[in-house]
Parts: sequence; structure tokens; C-alpha cells
Amino acid sequence: MKNTIFKLNILLLFMLFSCKSVSQIPIVWGADNGILPNNYKSSGNYYYKDIPNYLDNFVGTWEYVNGNEKFQIILTKVVMYHQIDTKFNLNYYEDGIVLQYKKFVNNSLIFESPIYQDPNFRSKDGIILDGNITDYGRVTKTVYDLQIFGGGVKKQGGEYFYPDCIIKKLPSVSGQPDKIKFNLYMRQSMYGETNNEAYDGLPKYSIPNDIEMVKIN
Repeated sequence: MKNTIFKLNILLLFMLFSCKSVSQIPIVWGADNGILPNNYKSSGNYYYKDIPNYLDNFVGTWEYVNGNEKFQIILTKVVMYHQIDTKFNLNYYEDGIVLQYKKFVNNSLIFESPIYQDPNFRSKDGIILDGNITDYGRVTKTVYDLQIFGGGVKKQGGEYFYPDCIIKKLPSVSGQPDKIKFNLYMRQSMYGETNNEAYDGLPKYSIPNDIEMVKIN
């Protein structure tokens, strides 16, 4: 009897999962998805599905070596993540990429960023992957308002840098490992809160930028 109940529970869970999977309307980032309703991103009915498998071009571990320093990014594909945000009225599903990075000196791991479940990298063509990254080695500074405007804090400091990130898949060369171009950039803020004096004389980011990386796994 217990065995029968267990099997019925498994069957019920499978049916529920199947209904959820087929109930979403698949669409593709960057494709002509026809005329969509104005609220398609808040309805919970749409699924940005990686039907062309664009994201697969980026999955893996990529490495950059400079002397005794080594920088790695690990790109992982997340399938059917439920993007829901009441503040911005978002409710949809999507396939995407999460990024984790590691820094080594003399082959010793000195920093490893957290692993997130929320994918924030997307690709519309399988060549360019774009999203944003957290630079845990850089924080903004506080910007104060002018006294003639009442003074006080205009922009709070102490936040991490959150640069936009573009990863470009480079053309494959026979007999050589796959390569990508990794680039970070931040839109100039009118407040200048990223101009922290603590980083004077240092590169803007604490991680390598504008580099080519080789796939190692």
C-alpha cells in the first residue's frame, strides 16, 4: 500500500512539473517573436528559451594567465529560471548564464566570487554574451551635495563596482582551444562615486580587463 502511494505521489509530481513546463510560451532573445502583449514580461506565461543553443558556446571554464597571476571565469547555463520582481513588475522564465570568477597567485586561490542562481548573462546570436559582473575588489566613495543645495549625502559610497560585461566568442582555429574576449566597462556616473582615492594609481578594476581567455574545461 505504501509503495502504491509513493508511486502515485511521484506520478503527481511529474504531472505537475510537465504542466508547468508546457504552459509557458517559448520565445527567443533577439528573434522575431511576433507581436507580444504589452504585459508579456509580467504575465508569467512567457519563457525566453535558448532554442538555438546560443548559450552553449560559452559554457565552461576560461582562463587568462599573466606571469604568476591567473584569472578564471566559470560560465554555467541555467535553464528555465523564474525571473520574478514585484518592484519592476517582472514575471517570466528564461535560460541564461551565471558567472563566477577566481583569482590565483602562484597557483594559490586568493579569491573566489559567490555562485549565484540568477542568470544575468544573455546572448542573441551565440557570438556576444552580455550582462554584468560584481567587482568585489572595488567599492564606490560617498559623494556629498553642495552646501548651497542643503549638503548631506548625495550618493552613498561603500557599494561594489558593478561593471557591465561583454564576452565575445572568437573564431575557432583548427587545433587550438576556443577563445573569448572579456571586456568590462562602466557608464560614467554624473556623481563620480567610482573615483575612490583609495584606487589612485591602480587599474580601474581589481580583475583583469580587455583580455583574451582560453577555454580549459
